[in-house]
Amino acid sequence: MDSIVLLGTGCPSPSHERFGPSTLVTSGNQNILIDAGSGVTQRLSEHGLKPSAIDIILITHLHSDHIVDLYQLYISGWHSGRTKPFKLVGPRGIEKFFNKTMEAYDDELSLRIEWEKRPNKAGLEIEIIEINEEFTFDDQDIKIKSIEVQHQPVEPAYGYEFLVKNKKVTYSGDTKYSKNLENASKNAEYLIHEVFVDLNFDDKRMTQDTLKNVREYHSTPEDVGKLAQAANVKNLVLNHFVPPVFDEEGLRNEISKYYDGKIIVGSDLDVFNL
Repeated sequence: MDSIVLLGTGCPSPSHERFGPSTLVTSGNQNILIDAGSGVTQRLSEHGLKPSAIDIILITHLHSDHIVDLYQLYISGWHSGRTKPFKLVGPRGIEKFFNKTMEAYDDELSLRIEWEKRPNKAGLEIEIIEINEEFTFDDQDIKIKSIEVQHQPVEPAYGYEFLVKNKKVTYSGDTKYSKNLENASKNAEYLIHEVFVDLNFDDKRMTQDTLKNVREYHSTPEDVGKLAQAANVKNLVLNHFVPPVFDEEGLRNEISKYYDGKIIVGSDLDVFNL
């Protein structure tokens, strides 16, 4: 069944309820993964999907919480029977990052290959596409287009637009208010959007500059609500919460001041059928 699955809705702060950011979009025979946050393979297992079933991994940007489990996806996908290349799409720099990761694991991987003698060597191949101006994918079941968003000084950063049997789904990635995202999300069935809820000041782990700078490159509840309203989206799914523990009803009420559509406070393993 065509669906969206929120595998991880958390942020860099650890949470046993909200794992690192990762979302699965499934249509027909295509399983597309967005980001590879901490715990993604466990959440895939809970959802009932082997890592070997993933066709493409789309990376939004190179912050650690979005890429930390890429190698785990690579090795566990091979272990679970992947017979096609590990396909990775992302911003400039993703190839360097993954090559360095593979270099760090080279001795370990070489030993596994030699000792375990698994039959599916094609599953060890790697295909990486760095987005230049725009990434597009066109399949009979799903169409994908990258959206450049605003997460400076982390750049480039991307969201993604999906068209699944004439239903549009947009995914924000990490961004402050993005006009590109607003335009891409016009009349979308689902907009999946990050939100900076709030941070309580703690001088043991932050400065006032920490609060200011973290807030500046994320979207506030007001930003999210106004964008969803301007784009006339049918369903707003909140995701990638900073921090991971917050007043859910309060957040919903705040956003409803600016957006009159359906607001869903996403949780790990939520499924939305298309």
